[in-house]
Amino acid sequence: MKRQLWLLGLVGLVGIGVAALWGFVFAPTRVAVGAPEVQATPSAPPPACVTHTVGMTLTVSNRTPQVGEMLAVTITLANEGCGMIGLPQYRLYVTQPAYVLAPESPAPVSHTLGLNPGETDAVTFTLHTLGPGMANLHAFVSFEVHLSYTGPTYWGTATALPLTITVPATATEIVVLQQAAYALGCFPPIMQHDATYTFGCAPAAGHSFDAQIQTFTDEDSARTAFEGGQGTLLLTPFRCYPAYAWVYEQETPPQWQGWHRWLAERWVITTHSIDDSGLQVSPAPLEVSEAIYHAAARNHLFLPCERLYLPLVCRANL
Repeated sequence: MKRQLWLLGLVGLVGIGVAALWGFVFAPTRVAVGAPEVQATPSAPPPACVTHTVGMTLTVSNRTPQVGEMLAVTITLANEGCGMIGLPQYRLYVTQPAYVLAPESPAPVSHTLGLNPGETDAVTFTLHTLGPGMANLHAFVSFEVHLSYTGPTYWGTATALPLTITVPATATEIVVLQQAAYALGCFPPIMQHDATYTFGCAPAAGHSFDAQIQTFTDEDSARTAFEGGQGTLLLTPFRCYPAYAWVYEQETPPQWQGWHRWLAERWVITTHSIDDSGLQVSPAPLEVSEAIYHAAARNHLFLPCERLYLPLVCRANL
């Protein structure tokens, strides 16, 4: 009996010791009587979004391009405020003298997306350089604004600082051919070999047209070269300048080719078209010559004129 009582006492002491240790380790912190109680400060609610804030930049691949160079113009829109902006529509405007820069597509560009705060969107326009001069680029964008999930909603706009593009002067023959090709719907590189300038365009497979301007030191040299290729071809007037034309047809491709050559002061201009089927897809050589004539008159390569060319005819005495 004493042994049993001793064991029960030992178990009781062990239990009291464990309870004391548990209370020491895990007991809650006691605050002294009279000490101020610490309270947690609640976080302030975010301020209400009352307006939008955007940033807009305009960049260009080259601010001093050469005639014939393509330009990539990029407009970047950034949501720098609260709320969401969406459905941006971008426009690029060019203020310039005529025939310096031309857009590949003048239509505005729309994106069906939304920009959360901190997000950006961008669009790139392509411009072609047609002639020397200065031009200013202006960017404009409109967009929808959602200040919160439930509203309000309205339309906003933004603009970017304008950029100035300077295209340096180059050979007038290059400018004339570049502008003529653009008027005919293409934008080819202009090739130069000594005093001869050429371009070529292919509106479709098997259909093409090209043109050449040969520059001579004086009118007599140009006339000698012009008459040297005439052979038995008859002279026909083109505006006020002498010209001749010839065609080549066959049953196998290219089924049709045509040429038109004319003399303007000290320049000899030759145009050429190819259609490898019965369908006329390429502009006729005379149409290409008309485009070159207008570009040459615009850029003062030679004097424009409307009088008819009347060749001198000598009749032998019978």
